Amino acid sequence: MTLVFSKDAIAPYKDRRWLAPFTTINAIIMALVTLWHSQWPLSPGAQVYLVAGMVIHFAVLSFAVTLCILVLGFLLRLRKHRMTLAIIVFAFAQLIVITNVKVFSLYHFHLNGMVINLLFSGALLENIAFSWQMWASIAAILVSVLIGQRLVVALSRKISTGNSLRNRHYFVFFLTSYIGLQLLSGCADAFGWNNLTAQNRYIPWMPTTTMRSSLEKMGFEVKQQSSKFKSNTADGLKYPTAPLQCAPKEKLNILMLVVDSLRFDQLNAEVMPNSFQLKNQALSFENHFSTSNSTRYGLFSMFYGISGSYWKPMLAAERGSALFDVTQQLDYRHFIYGSSTLTFPEFDRTIFSALRNQLQSGQYKNSAANDIDITERFIRDLKAQPADAPFFGFLFFDAPHGFGIPQDYPQRFEPMLEKVNYLELNNNYDPVPFLNLYKTTAHFVDGLIKQILDELAAQQRLHNTLVIITSDHGQEFNELHKNFWGHNSNFSQWQTKVPLLILWPGKDPASITRLTSHEDMIPSLLTEAFGCSNPTSDYSTGQSLLANGTNTENGKKTDRGLLMESWTDRAILYDNHLYLIDPIGDIDVVDQNYDPVENIALPPKILADTIEHMSRFLKSN
Repeated sequence: MTLVFSKDAIAPYKDRRWLAPFTTINAIIMALVTLWHSQWPLSPGAQVYLVAGMVIHFAVLSFAVTLCILVLGFLLRLRKHRMTLAIIVFAFAQLIVITNVKVFSLYHFHLNGMVINLLFSGALLENIAFSWQMWASIAAILVSVLIGQRLVVALSRKISTGNSLRNRHYFVFFLTSYIGLQLLSGCADAFGWNNLTAQNRYIPWMPTTTMRSSLEKMGFEVKQQSSKFKSNTADGLKYPTAPLQCAPKEKLNILMLVVDSLRFDQLNAEVMPNSFQLKNQALSFENHFSTSNSTRYGLFSMFYGISGSYWKPMLAAERGSALFDVTQQLDYRHFIYGSSTLTFPEFDRTIFSALRNQLQSGQYKNSAANDIDITERFIRDLKAQPADAPFFGFLFFDAPHGFGIPQDYPQRFEPMLEKVNYLELNNNYDPVPFLNLYKTTAHFVDGLIKQILDELAAQQRLHNTLVIITSDHGQEFNELHKNFWGHNSNFSQWQTKVPLLILWPGKDPASITRLTSHEDMIPSLLTEAFGCSNPTSDYSTGQSLLANGTNTENGKKTDRGLLMESWTDRAILYDNHLYLIDPIGDIDVVDQNYDPVENIALPPKILADTIEHMSRFLKSN
């Protein structure tokens, strides 16, 4: 039996053959426009990766746009107008790429929801005057792009008639190449091929893959390069913007005791009596927020003094905190202990990059056992530390995060869960037993903190040791009655407000109620403890915790908005409201109970300042 197709049946398929070359040419144009304004890497391997990655990435995005054109043409019965539709849609796509190039040159990151909101807010009109010459330039670009798209269609038709390649051949090739690109990016991240991973930030909207743990499970030896970081190299960073000039009057020991998931209301006489007693001797910050609801960005901001938006470029460059540039220059000894691993999130390649060979983790599977372990090891190492040699200590306790307590722990809050079944959690679940387990873990860690402080006192070190007690983020137990449990799910005070106590030798105890942030930690230490004369804007977007009166930046009063990051979302805390920013730029306003608030808008200046903070330490090319 022979099948015979009429010309009318075959025509639609021939009519579509030009779409794949058209899509590919557009992808190449987008890549060339973006490459022209990107920083050109030095190594040949990185150059090949950047060019190939840019073309492949734009090709996949472009084929997704083409698929939308086909679907739209089918649904609206626009087959005869498919060419016109493709020209209009891809002209718009090219304009987005051109706009992104300009945004990247201004802000050093790609077009995102926050920038879109800024472009259409009053801040744009306040900062940019749209003269007739500018409007004429925009019109000329638009006309040029439309004419260019018509020429691309003509070229694509000619290409499609001159070879036997079908649309599916193009699609399969670029999809396969994209999978290979992501695998290569994941391996580069795992093995520390920084010359490759540093190029990802120049590829717009490029999702990145991490394969470190997977490769380790497969038996590969994942080992990062350990080269000394050199500032202002071809990595897209300018952090700090100027060399730090530091000359401390005395070398105080610095000890940071950070309790994972400890929220602000747990530092009380009942749950943490030993730490609570320190309030009479310490600087106590009563309105202190983490910059995240997750560990990754909470610790990041604590040690860098900048928002978690810088995580990826810092990771790609394996650039550690400027704090440790200073401590190493001043010959501090470092005691870095994590109850859980400090390699995921990759703190060994970000915060502690320069100290990665000195990191120590707990040796047990239980969080409580690991908390005891790192406490004992720190005390042992402290005893061996010469009294006149300064040290920096960091202990990261995990019991409130892992809900671990020693068996038969004597102090319990009842009724209390023995084990947590997350599948049972819902809006009708009684949170009290779960919360009591959490309180018990905090009480347990409070005892370990007392052991450490008692040891410092016994060794007569408290008079010259600056002790910080805080947390990376909070923990929620459905206080909002909206079925939120744990952390990393919203930016309410239950997940972001944390305690902060600082025992600072020579500073009078005080209770500070103004808004403070983890971004303020590093400016405080570098200016006040290490005598750095640089303006804080050289290395941080925060301000000193010891600034007098209202919020200030470089001596000037500020109307402060606090940027908060999570793995997938971001928000700005301003005037006790949360401005939730989605990926396309819409801003929803809620109060601290996560109830919607109407007829209120984020001041354009706060949004503009936030974007400046996110771009201050990046280079566009």
